[in-house]
Amino acid sequence: MRAVIGTAGHVDHGKTALIKALTGIMTARPKEQALGMTLDLGFAHFEGAEGETVGVIDVPGHERYIRNMVSGVWSLDMVLLVVAADEGWMPMTNDHLRVIHAMGIKDILVVINKSDAVDADTLEMVEEEVLEKCLEITDQIPESICVSALNGDNIPQLKEMVLRHLRRMEAQGSDLQSSSQSARVYLDRVFTVNGIGTVMTGSLTEGPISIGDKMTIMPAGKPVQVKALQSGHKNADNVDAVSRVAVGLKGITKKELERGHCLVANPADAMVTDHMIVRLAEGFTEGRNNREVEVALGSAHSLARLHHIRGTRLARLVLSNKVTAFWNQPFVIIRNGGSDLLFSGRVVWSGAVEARRRADLYEILEALPEQPEEQDRLQLSLDFHGYIHRDALHGCEALSFMEDASSCVDMNGWLVSHTFHKEANERVQETLKNEGTALSGPELASKLNIEQAVMDEILKGLKGENLIHMSGGAWVLGGGSSEDDLGEKGRVLLKMIREAAESGLEASKTKVPGGQKELRNLVHLGFVVPMEDQIYYYKEVYDRLVSAILKGMSIGEVVALGEAKDRTGLSRKYMIPVLNRMERDGWVKRNDSDRVVLKVPGQEAEAA
Repeated sequence: MRAVIGTAGHVDHGKTALIKALTGIMTARPKEQALGMTLDLGFAHFEGAEGETVGVIDVPGHERYIRNMVSGVWSLDMVLLVVAADEGWMPMTNDHLRVIHAMGIKDILVVINKSDAVDADTLEMVEEEVLEKCLEITDQIPESICVSALNGDNIPQLKEMVLRHLRRMEAQGSDLQSSSQSARVYLDRVFTVNGIGTVMTGSLTEGPISIGDKMTIMPAGKPVQVKALQSGHKNADNVDAVSRVAVGLKGITKKELERGHCLVANPADAMVTDHMIVRLAEGFTEGRNNREVEVALGSAHSLARLHHIRGTRLARLVLSNKVTAFWNQPFVIIRNGGSDLLFSGRVVWSGAVEARRRADLYEILEALPEQPEEQDRLQLSLDFHGYIHRDALHGCEALSFMEDASSCVDMNGWLVSHTFHKEANERVQETLKNEGTALSGPELASKLNIEQAVMDEILKGLKGENLIHMSGGAWVLGGGSSEDDLGEKGRVLLKMIREAAESGLEASKTKVPGGQKELRNLVHLGFVVPMEDQIYYYKEVYDRLVSAILKGMSIGEVVALGEAKDRTGLSRKYMIPVLNRMERDGWVKRNDSDRVVLKVPGQEAEAA
């Protein structure tokens, strides 16, 4: 069994001393010891008699460091709520417990410390008061124990109580050994170690993670590889969740990392965003809209603008910087510049939403169950977007439902609802028709607000049905050969011919190995038109020249060489091959040096 617990409580109530008594490890740094106050997160661990490994996080108790406190408690399996017997319940005890409750941590042990400083009656009174306060805030009465970190009274009993709770949680199927999601570690410290390089520490809340694993640092999306692993100050080849871990990383420097970054095995699990929609906990009170607040989730922290969605429990957060979040992840909102806990809740949506679609989204989000399951997330994405990627289904029990052919269309890893698939195909064709011009894949994705990778699959399907094809790097209606099917050499040559425009490309001047074979293939596919003297024209350029030469003319009229040159701007060197090509294509027939029109664009005719 592996687990991570932590302390919480008012400043100077003995949290650091308690951890020292439990683990034998002093978590306070020299500066903090001199001040007598914890400023930042501290870390320790101990082992149980049955081989259990329990990481312990020491959090600051002072209100000025409430953000650091949030960074420490987000990942905990259990919290030791520490109250000094000689002071009792204090303001920050209250604030810390509210944060713990807001972060969804239900397993709490009340530890009345400094039992040696008061008499038995006072100790009993303080313990009773603390339990009553816990009931008011959490609707639960936790177990409690009175100890003295100073002289060691009841410390072994506390350790056994912690282990008993953790074993019971494991037996009840809690998340102590979570494997339903891929590994993720929010970074809380980073440093450099000789012989290893960059090392980050954090709590592994999903798992497992192994040496050699290729992972990604979010929000940057930078790929890294696990070079070394430690848990409980012991080297390891692999570590399961939930654990405190130190991870040596290959492929990134210390200066590229900071608290709040997240190491993930599957980037599709993460939401990197500066726009979020959240569902606030019940009982919240709406305040001023568009006010600046501070948002804390995981070990990340950001300023944000808060916009309440009137008549709902939803709120929109516009953050000052991108953070890495996960669906249904708990968060807290703190008063900007202060320590007051304003709101708590869960993340239910990531990314900006078009104003015209917001009402639809809010209705879907409001209908989510109070305790949503993974299948609800998948259904949410299908209901609003119309698609979800298979990678997002990693370890999900709803996978078989989502992959059911009657529910979705599988498009190269994207599971797309039948309704969205049909509508998207129609909208692409309608857009190309209404625009009256070719559009690139990114242009279509932007216009229709469809993720680029999904749009690529839609376009591929339409092309396979011969409804569209690519020409000039953009998509047009109608069947035909498509440029995206060409090999690299073919694309290079086609680009050269396109850029040559009315001058054409002389084959003898190409420097592409195997160019002659590729040119013949381009002719066969209809992308280019061959002229005499090994001159090649892009098909659209040739068609444009034909239209210019025959513009306003009737069948039977004569086109003089000089007139054709004036209409196209071509020199004799290029004009003669073009006219001869037009003769072979049946547009004109020769009459000495002139040409007689046989047909005009848009009209077929028999040769006169």
